[in-house]
Amino acid sequence: MNASHDARLHLDRWGMISARIGVAIFIFFLSLMAGGVIAFLPPKDYIASTTIETKADANQLSVLKGSAPEQEHDPNFAERQTQIIVSHSVLDPVIQHSDLRKKWSLPGVELSPEATYDKLHGMVQPPQALPPDSIRISVRSTDPQEAALLANAIAQEYVDQRDSRQQASLEEDLQRLRDEVQQDEGSVSTRFAQASRLRTEAGYMDPNPDSTDASLRPEEPVGENNQNKINEVQANVATLKNRLDAVDRIKSADLAQAAGFLNLNDPVLEQKLPLYQNAVTEKTRLLSSGLGHNHPDVRAVQGQIDAIEEQVRQEISNIRKGLVTQLAAAEGILNTSLMNLATNPPEQKRKQANAQYLDAKQRYDEARQALEAAKTRLNTATAESSKLPKPALILEAAKVAPAPSQPKTTYLLWGALAGLVLGAGFAWFREALDRSIKTPWEVEKHLGLPLLGVIPRGSQRRRQIKSQDPDEEPYATLKPNIDVVRQKVAASVLTVVSAGSGEGKSTTAANLATAYAATGQQTLIIDAALRRPAQHQLFDIDNRVGLCDFLRGERNLEEIIQEVRQNLFIVTSGPTSHRAGTLLSLQKLAELVEIAKEWFDVVIFDCPPILGANDASMISSLAEAAIIVARHRRFPRSKIVRAKRTLENQGTKVLGLVLNHAYVKLPARKPSLGLAVDKRTEEEFEVSEFEAAANRLPGDEAY
Repeated sequence: MNASHDARLHLDRWGMISARIGVAIFIFFLSLMAGGVIAFLPPKDYIASTTIETKADANQLSVLKGSAPEQEHDPNFAERQTQIIVSHSVLDPVIQHSDLRKKWSLPGVELSPEATYDKLHGMVQPPQALPPDSIRISVRSTDPQEAALLANAIAQEYVDQRDSRQQASLEEDLQRLRDEVQQDEGSVSTRFAQASRLRTEAGYMDPNPDSTDASLRPEEPVGENNQNKINEVQANVATLKNRLDAVDRIKSADLAQAAGFLNLNDPVLEQKLPLYQNAVTEKTRLLSSGLGHNHPDVRAVQGQIDAIEEQVRQEISNIRKGLVTQLAAAEGILNTSLMNLATNPPEQKRKQANAQYLDAKQRYDEARQALEAAKTRLNTATAESSKLPKPALILEAAKVAPAPSQPKTTYLLWGALAGLVLGAGFAWFREALDRSIKTPWEVEKHLGLPLLGVIPRGSQRRRQIKSQDPDEEPYATLKPNIDVVRQKVAASVLTVVSAGSGEGKSTTAANLATAYAATGQQTLIIDAALRRPAQHQLFDIDNRVGLCDFLRGERNLEEIIQEVRQNLFIVTSGPTSHRAGTLLSLQKLAELVEIAKEWFDVVIFDCPPILGANDASMISSLAEAAIIVARHRRFPRSKIVRAKRTLENQGTKVLGLVLNHAYVKLPARKPSLGLAVDKRTEEEFEVSEFEAAANRLPGDEAY
């Protein structure tokens, strides 16, 4: 369905060209004005500059970082430091030390602190970040001595503050280590007292209570175990049984997927499972990008998945054999321990008391070791803090400028010349790189899609369609053009999608639904753009209940449908959040589509951008046809081709494309016929379809 080739549809080429010319003229005058300002307005003054080497603060000592990975270099560090240099925290002390308020005050009128800061801030040129790790501070003044003094004072104040902040941070870290040592000392005293009490109660003779020799623990008679050991063996038997049952219950096809949740602690599985998950993710990405299951890349990834699954199944089979052996051994130990406990309970109690003491002694030894480690860290941090480099250092002090920095009048000529070159170059470059849809005829030529309609710039949704309203007529004309195509596929459930955001799909869907309702058809529009819903705002209705409530199973369909006007009904998005897209499920959507088809003549889904997430693909796979909305001269044609192929890969019929927000001039002689496209007979439409097929890009599937 081509755009009209007669005089009723004219692209406003002057409007498109004027946008380019306006930018070029703006750049020209901007450059010309900049040249004039540089040439004539600034007074005769001097510039003094100083260079500072600045590095990130040592916010944490190395002993506190542990084994955590080092933080990446902050790309915005230099920018933040340049902002700090001209902040109140640096300039206010300079004002106070240099007594600038008194120096700059007029006779009888003292300059306020804020006015003094503003004047000094205006004299300081924007600090410049220099590689590597350097910042240049420049001060402009009519007095060369003053410029050099202020530049050096600002640099020194900044360096002093950076050094003070680092010292405060290091002192805070050292104090935290001191507190840790004090806490460990208290823990050592408490655990020593507890071990002494248990030794006395058990009557245990320990020749060296402070020794850490583990050989002092008495050997237990063969075949005897205390109650704690029996409990441990019972827990081990139960764990082995559960793990063995879990391995036996899973199916062979699910073995690779379930292995990650069995906590088998096997190095082979720990190596293979990440590879398997990466391969599955890569396959999903390839399929989402539009490739089929028989594509060589997809088949190669599937081969990797099959090989890894076979290796995982073999490894788990070996693990199962090991679990069976471990279970038999653990059950034998448990039976023997239970028999020994029943035959000698007094000995068991004595052994339990001794074991409690030895465990308390072990905890005491651990506390002593932790205390020694904390003291070592404190000593290391104390030594390290005295050797850390300064966070900032003045590399080059400012000197008195020998000559004024006086701009030349040639800057005006250079500004005009630069404006001409930049303006013309920018306009030409922007037009040359524009690969968006520029004319209606490019829709069929490059995209291989019928053009269903062209919506002029400025068209807005109305409460009621009026034939004499030029803003409504493109949408009223769009409906019969869509009907011609959708009747061929008997589609009553439509999705309105776009390649990206801001292309006007929500407004188009709302106006199309209004047009269908105006012809007496029971029409339902569903706002499925859960991340950025818009239909409740377009129709100015309540959004407290909607599609999200249905998807969560909290409400039925009849409870979320709102009647906007006669024959027009809407299901808003309902309360949404940043995770609203996760509510979508094929089962609930299929149920919604089936019920809606029975109740309404036409069902229209307002979908999110198809290239942003898989929400639109999921919804379109359940719909009977889709309509793509593209904004005139905005997104590249390649994005729309990707959107089309994504829909076709889902098995969705693409009816055509609506060109929105177009530069269109409507003849004054027929104001009521602001038609975007022509109505044509079936024979004419079939001929245009045949011509469009000949102009499709290679690789496009025929519609």
